[in-house]
Amino acid sequence: MSSDERTYVLGGEFRKRSLFTGVSGRQVVALGLFVVVWVLALIASRSLVVLVLGVVVIFAGVGISRRRTQLGDSWLGSVGDRAAFTASNRGGAPDYVPGESLPREVGEVRMLAYAPPSAPQAPMAIIHHRDHKRRAWASGHLTVSFEIQGAGDGLLPVRQTNTAGLLFERLLGGLASAEIPVDQLDIATRVLPVHPAAYQEHMSGLVVPGTPERLRKSMDELASYAAGNAEEYRSFATLRIPLPHLRAAAAMGPMDLEAICEETFGLVGEVVRRVDTAGYRLRAVLGPKRLAALIRHMHDPDHPLDSLDGIDTLSDGFNFLRYKGRDSVRIEGTVRDWYHAVAHVPRDAWPADVIGARWMENLVTQVSPATIRTVVSQFRLVPKVRARQIARIGLTYDTASSRSAKKKSQISTGETEASMTAARRTLNDLMRPVVGGVYPAVRVMVSAPDSRQLLAARKLVTGAAESGGVTRLGWETYEHHKALATCLPLARGVKA
Repeated sequence: MSSDERTYVLGGEFRKRSLFTGVSGRQVVALGLFVVVWVLALIASRSLVVLVLGVVVIFAGVGISRRRTQLGDSWLGSVGDRAAFTASNRGGAPDYVPGESLPREVGEVRMLAYAPPSAPQAPMAIIHHRDHKRRAWASGHLTVSFEIQGAGDGLLPVRQTNTAGLLFERLLGGLASAEIPVDQLDIATRVLPVHPAAYQEHMSGLVVPGTPERLRKSMDELASYAAGNAEEYRSFATLRIPLPHLRAAAAMGPMDLEAICEETFGLVGEVVRRVDTAGYRLRAVLGPKRLAALIRHMHDPDHPLDSLDGIDTLSDGFNFLRYKGRDSVRIEGTVRDWYHAVAHVPRDAWPADVIGARWMENLVTQVSPATIRTVVSQFRLVPKVRARQIARIGLTYDTASSRSAKKKSQISTGETEASMTAARRTLNDLMRPVVGGVYPAVRVMVSAPDSRQLLAARKLVTGAAESGGVTRLGWETYEHHKALATCLPLARGVKA
């Protein structure tokens, strides 16, 4: 093994920073409103009872807001999620019924298709997402997906693995440039069990004529042992393109969908070239039907990933009744029901130690027995200037928090110091060329045909994550139906 092993320290942020430690912005607003009402009530009543009750409510509210569950999440938030779920799930009615609109968390989208004059038979799918805050299409964003062949399959020499990691770093750094109108790159790996008979047939085909009988028998035995754990891997990349940034980069005037599609096609070609340089070979850019088929397959794995039967529009990918639950979301599939659960890697659960370039390998390849899952790595790309500002502000918060704790003679848990180190490391990294700000997120979607199998699959995935250095997975309790959107090829769920 080579001694020049390249290692990384991931994270960047180990906790959520706020002006009032342990208190969210909403809680500060609620406290302010209560104080205003309390003061007005005191002025009107001039009652000692109102004064005492107000003080008691404030102290009780602060205590409840700081209370945490065993997993470190907000106790008040968990109570609110449970109450909202109970109130909205009475009667067991489906959470989503196919119709004119897509699921609420998907939002308002419209499918565009563009094919260059040289290849009119192979259109590229472009999803135009409406800006839900401004309620405007012009300030929305576009997403484009394409299938890639993952680089570095199998066991590789350390030097080759490190080279692949360095090339991927340069890919992210280049795409984070302010001159390239791409602000997010998602890479999703879909892992599917291979039928034992198909695997054994494939292995038998590898035995060439003239192979000694003893070797042939040995290969047949090996194939029978491995058949139950054989898996197929398919990888897809999704680009998020801010429409205002794209129009500014191309010096466009009013909204011209034809010109926007043409410019998007050229941009995707440039990104694909960079992705290819990083070692990820392009298989195909997804057209409208292939994209809808992928979404349908993720909801109902009984539909083959590449099958286009029954696919006409994007809404056909969501053509299922959906029932939300506490620990999963149930999809009423064509043949049978499917249960899905979604987890994310919390901010404070990322590996803080030095790790290798393939630290996520356990989630992708080390889950046994074979389990249907999708591992999504999302990278929010931030230009260097803005990334410096974010890191500087974070370091300022951390430094102030550390000094305040020292003045109060409080014993540190180490989180502040680790966060300060990460912020300094980010500032140092941003001094290097071809480096930009990247805010990563990792999500895992697990699927099974019944709730018991899903529970077992969740335990397997959790164990694989812990073996890779992730301290815990945050399963989206009560929110799996909404979290599905973050695993679809829509580039959702990451903020910088």
